[in-house]
Amino acid sequence: MMQLSKRLQRIADFVRDGDRLIDVGTDHAYIPIWLLLNGKVSQATATDIRSGPLERARIDAAYYGVSDRLQLTQCDGLALFGPEDADTVIIAGMGGETIIGILDAAPWVRQKRLILQPQTKQAELRAYLSSRHYAITDAALVYDAGRIYLVWLVAAGEMPPWCAVDAALLQHRDPLLRPYLDDRIKRLRKRLHGLEAAARRDDETLSMLREELSQLETIYHEVSLWQT
Repeated sequence: MMQLSKRLQRIADFVRDGDRLIDVGTDHAYIPIWLLLNGKVSQATATDIRSGPLERARIDAAYYGVSDRLQLTQCDGLALFGPEDADTVIIAGMGGETIIGILDAAPWVRQKRLILQPQTKQAELRAYLSSRHYAITDAALVYDAGRIYLVWLVAAGEMPPWCAVDAALLQHRDPLLRPYLDDRIKRLRKRLHGLEAAARRDDETLSMLREELSQLETIYHEVSLWQT
């Protein structure tokens, strides 16, 4: 039986039983193959912009005997799909700016259940989701291969006034939250220092990042209280 990495398993855990699934940028298609093998979904679609990953996915699907239930499509993001094709869309292992581009090009996904795992530009992606009336409804952290990853569950709605993803993690009392926040705060302070010292200041970005830092420090203080 196939065993997923901890990161991929946490993403797969957010998929509802019986949903029609599209996994964007699938690489080896490990998540949809695992879901098919374990009866979580009856059919799935895996996409990638490159032919190489899809060929590897085709080999893996044949090896595990799910070729007849896994559709492999080479395309840019969700360009070849519409609202009738999925209940849940996974976009994982990409930078936040790439995820924004995929969502922006497929506005129909706003009515779907989204599982996002941004590697970078998380603040920018959160701001985009809020501006397009998406809400982060749940979140999880997972430690894998020496790094802490963040997974978001997203649906149409209004983002709460404070950082919803960290609120969800705080509610779950996730033991990884404190080291995750510590790393984010350090990175954010470093980025702010660089932007403040730049010859050409982007006041809008600075304001957004200062607000995020203030929220993170507040949440970090709350985490410190229940972890001591």
